[in-house]
Amino acid sequence: MLVLLAGAGRAVKVQDITAAIGEDVSQGRRVETTRSRLKALVREGRVVEGPTAWFAIAPAGAGAQQREDAGE
Repeated sequence: MLVLLAGAGRAVKVQDITAAIGEDVSQGRRVETTRSRLKALVREGRVVEGPTAWFAIAPAGAGAQQREDAGE
C-alpha cells in the first residue's frame, strides 16, 4: 500500500487501493480490512487521511513529528 500511495503522488480512495492490491471490492469486509490497515499506517505517521476514506503518503518527517506529539 505504501508503494502504491507513494507512486500515486496524490490521495487515493480506499476502494481504489483495495482493488489495486488485488482484493475484491464487492466484499465490503475486504474494503474495511484495507481501511483498518491504512488507519494503522496513519497512526504510525506513514500515511495521512483526508478527506475521509482518501489516503496519501505522509510528508517526509511527519512520522517523527507525530511520535513527538504523542510523547514518545
